[in-house]
Amino acid sequence: MACSFSGLLLPVSAQSFEKAVISSKGTVYQSLPFFSKTVNTNLNYSIYLPPGYFTTSDSFPVFYLLHGLGGDENSWIKDFFIHRITDSLISIHNLPPLIIVMPDGRRSYFINDYQKRFPYETIFIYELIPFIDSLYRTKNSEGSKAIGGLSMGGFGALTLSMRYPDVFSTAIALSAAVRTDSMIINEKPEKYNQMFMSVFGDSIRQYRLLTRHWMENNPLYLTVRQPHTLKKVRWYIDCGLHDYLLPGNEALHRLFVYYHIPHEFHVRPGNHDRSYWKSSLVPALIYTGGNFNEE
Repeated sequence: MACSFSGLLLPVSAQSFEKAVISSKGTVYQSLPFFSKTVNTNLNYSIYLPPGYFTTSDSFPVFYLLHGLGGDENSWIKDFFIHRITDSLISIHNLPPLIIVMPDGRRSYFINDYQKRFPYETIFIYELIPFIDSLYRTKNSEGSKAIGGLSMGGFGALTLSMRYPDVFSTAIALSAAVRTDSMIINEKPEKYNQMFMSVFGDSIRQYRLLTRHWMENNPLYLTVRQPHTLKKVRWYIDCGLHDYLLPGNEALHRLFVYYHIPHEFHVRPGNHDRSYWKSSLVPALIYTGGNFNEE
């Protein structure tokens, strides 16, 4: 059942109102379902609708924001108060009104796993994005979609934008889980089995060889494979000086420099933690909004 305000369709069920968080200007709906035919089940997403969504007929650009390992569709709301930060930036005209979609990618790294048991890339590109476009007033013009994330979500933002540079105009990677070959090969077995095996396979650990699936989805390999297409995207990479993932992010930065791919690369004092990501969020949002304004 749909509900309407001032004649404008609100694409959520009546019981979803219990999950709504009404901020001073924008509105957040948490843990809404969408049905994936690919895996034959409901998956969740949360969404921020900007000021003016229910009082105008305007369409808005969309920022897909991906969580880290162990997070879910509500992590950006609970841990970072993304709705309040976005409201503030919009109110002082440092950010244009935009829709923010926060999907639950589980532990997928936002790619298709090697066994295709939970092919999240397929779900995201061919099901979630069309679903969002069909229910919400999203802009469909070129440059109207951006993607970002932290840690695992940063990896997903890089990989998805590299695979689909015609879909996403801007990619934000905060402490992205980019690893060099040596970093992944030398990972402790128990950590590898817990974090990576279900996605990339076990031959990396068992035989100390890199799987084809690893090479097909690693942003470092994707950059070497198609550097010319990456110039279509505006890149923002930010990683802490003391972050254990800094070597992988620096390797990506060096490749971007080598292939003359325009990007911003930020390294500031900090670790792989919420404190650092909180300090990264405002400039990353402003960067994203500035690119929308250029369209």
